[in-house]
Amino acid sequence: MKKPILSSNYKMDKETYLKIKKERLDALEAQKHKREEFCYTCFRLQTNCLCHLIKPFMTDFHFVILIHPMEAKKEKMGTGKISRASLLNSSMIMGVDFTEDSEVNDLIKNPDNHCMVMYPGNSAINVTEGDVKPLLDLKTQGKKLVIFLIDGTWPCAKKMMRLSKNLHSLPRISFTAHHKSIFEIKEQPADYCLSTLESIQFFIQECNRRGLESTDKQEDQMLEVFKAMIAFQIKCAEDPTLNTYRKRPGGFTKKEDRIRAKKWLYRNIVLADK
Repeated sequence: MKKPILSSNYKMDKETYLKIKKERLDALEAQKHKREEFCYTCFRLQTNCLCHLIKPFMTDFHFVILIHPMEAKKEKMGTGKISRASLLNSSMIMGVDFTEDSEVNDLIKNPDNHCMVMYPGNSAINVTEGDVKPLLDLKTQGKKLVIFLIDGTWPCAKKMMRLSKNLHSLPRISFTAHHKSIFEIKEQPADYCLSTLESIQFFIQECNRRGLESTDKQEDQMLEVFKAMIAFQIKCAEDPTLNTYRKRPGGFTKKEDRIRAKKWLYRNIVLADK
């Protein structure tokens, strides 16, 4: 609030003085307790919210995202949560060991479902270059195709697969991607490793090509939300006034300037199938 310009011989009466003082105090109090708009879907300030970019669409596959607790609690709107919000025919379950999880086991035991887990393996059905006729036949028979996805870091995903004995008996399904992840804020252990969102988007794209889906390229909008999320995370990482877990010593480094951890030269990234 601007101060009134008064001449040197101006005398202010008490009533006017108290009125101006009250206006100033009220303005300061209003500024002090100013509330910013908040999104109760992603739990971010509206200025940082990406929910308006998400355009949910329907798929024939039912996607079940098994999210690690660390991923669920640390990320307000990570790749798994964006995928869940984008896919109308999907659900999300939090945990590490799903062996005794009733929701997972009910899906597996349901005779109307044909359950698979999206995870690399020698015996995995490859929707990019493999034989998908058995899946087409299952759809013709009226089976509901259910795909479990593990949302967590690659080491966490490997642990979740190892502990979840009920997932071991499920057939694996995968794809062959010839592009690298655009997730600049994170370093993937290998060139073929994609984020949860990128995996789902490319999987649906390949299923459209092979006649297993008919989404009319609606899955492509997931990448637009993903790019907006990456841009926001990089902005936060580069902001010196913010205290974020993504901040690295020396500031944010570009993906091409980083050195991949040597442990991935001798460690298996995924749990081998039997």
